[in-house]
Amino acid sequence: MKKKRKTPPEISAGSMADIAFLLLIFFLVATQISQDKGIRVVLPEYYDGPAGKVIDRDVLNIKINKFDEVMVEGKPTTLPDLATLIPKFVLNLEKRSDYPTSPSKAIISLQNDVNTSYDAYVYAYSIIQSSYTNMRRDLSKSKYGKDLSELDSDQANEIRKALPMKVSEADPFEN
Repeated sequence: MKKKRKTPPEISAGSMADIAFLLLIFFLVATQISQDKGIRVVLPEYYDGPAGKVIDRDVLNIKINKFDEVMVEGKPTTLPDLATLIPKFVLNLEKRSDYPTSPSKAIISLQNDVNTSYDAYVYAYSIIQSSYTNMRRDLSKSKYGKDLSELDSDQANEIRKALPMKVSEADPFEN
């Protein structure tokens, strides 16, 4: 008598695709996606003409070293103090002779060390942006009696022209 050969049991592969799909969904849901930090900036139009001359009194020099220490015009300060120093410089309500004669002439020069932390740089830049936003809101309320967000586009452009945010990012230095 001949022996019957037994066929080996088969594994159903139909559910393998389902399992792989469920694992994929699990990892997509369980994985934390890191958010990149960045700075929202509207870049100026490209200019190919000769460089203009800038008067020293129109420039506020801010430097951040590798230890995230801040110097404004050569004097040590802290990052939070920039929020009061910038409007004081730009608006020049005290009519100081070493500050700009008009807010439209004010330039903020931000320079950092090559080893400055990214967080300190972003924080300094955000303080500059928020200072200009606050100054624009104040001007909007005094001129139109409305918040900046409530203005029509012509009025908002007029406010931006009166208080243009000019930030010069100088090449990093190394200490």
